[in-house]
Amino acid sequence: MKHLIGGLFQTQEMANEAYQALQNSGFPSEEISMFVHKPRNRTVRKMDVRVQDIAKNALMGGLILGIVGGFIGFLVGSGNLVLPGLESASNDPNPAFLTASIMAGLVGGGLTGIIAGVASKLLRSQEKAEVMTRKIKQEGVLVTVQVNTSQSESKARSVMKENEATEVGNPSEKWDLNAWVSPNENQPSLANSR
Repeated sequence: MKHLIGGLFQTQEMANEAYQALQNSGFPSEEISMFVHKPRNRTVRKMDVRVQDIAKNALMGGLILGIVGGFIGFLVGSGNLVLPGLESASNDPNPAFLTASIMAGLVGGGLTGIIAGVASKLLRSQEKAEVMTRKIKQEGVLVTVQVNTSQSESKARSVMKENEATEVGNPSEKWDLNAWVSPNENQPSLANSR
């Protein structure tokens, strides 16, 4: 009974060498297949930063730090929080000083929050893009061969390991078959070749 044995290779070149080595070992080319990960538009979108997301983060940061700044301004203006150089204001609270303190706190906190919100969104999206890029690079190329005896299976495994396969095994047990696609149009998906 025929079944598949697969080997995962880091680069296309390594997979090509393994493909050649399997052919040289007596496996017919019709029984050897090569697969790459399906392209994912979702990955590309994750790396993009939408203006709406930046604006949302800026608004949230501005509101939160604006409220905190306004509260600190209120404490300073009412004399409950004494800052160096403003000791006389704490002795004689003035409504104009209280209003100015609250406004200064709101504006200062709001601007700081806007900057912090935008920066956090941009840094997080860059980190996501780097993680996704690393993950794409790690996925590699999958070479499979149909085997019908334990002898041909061990032969295929040893050829793949000699050609620097990072993993060798039954593709349906080791990898998500729906995530792989053949660059050859005759065999579009690994899930169809079971």
